[in-house]
Amino acid sequence: MNSKKISSLTKTALLAAITVLLAATPLGYIPAGVLSFTIMVLPVAIAGGTLDLNGALICGLAFGVTSFFKAPSEALGQLILAYSGIMTAVICIIPRVCVGLFAGIAGRFARSRKNAAGYFILGLGSSVVNTVLFLGLLYIFCGQLVTGAFGVAVWSTTLAGGAVEAVANGILCAAVMKAAEKAHII
Repeated sequence: MNSKKISSLTKTALLAAITVLLAATPLGYIPAGVLSFTIMVLPVAIAGGTLDLNGALICGLAFGVTSFFKAPSEALGQLILAYSGIMTAVICIIPRVCVGLFAGIAGRFARSRKNAAGYFILGLGSSVVNTVLFLGLLYIFCGQLVTGAFGVAVWSTTLAGGAVEAVANGILCAAVMKAAEKAHII
């Protein structure tokens, strides 16, 4: 195995481990009523910016799996789990793998530009993909469960919070990527 491959494998494992660590602590999921806001997108976006598509997909999968395991501890997750465990897995994992796909593709573009704006878009876009796909799958598969006052709380909190979350992830991603650039990690 050559040193470049070992370096890539090490970075992937480190970012996946950070994803698991964030999921296991209050740092990754910040409670907000029936939902939670997350910076779990950040390691996936950084994987896309520093690694290749495979590294970003692995980190996206780690994000999705931790999200699935976190579902029983949240009101919305409990509701979806009671409806269908398989749907819960789909709603938790598929959007996060797609975040990895987006991050891997956008990361290549951001690396070629090597500017804060590209890294900001990488973080912001990864967060938007996460929110849009999560909400889309939730609506498609479980829309009838999220109605009434509970539905209003879920949809409004997620949309309003998703915008703030996206900007925060964009800023954090740009800061981390510029630091990684200065440290010659990318």
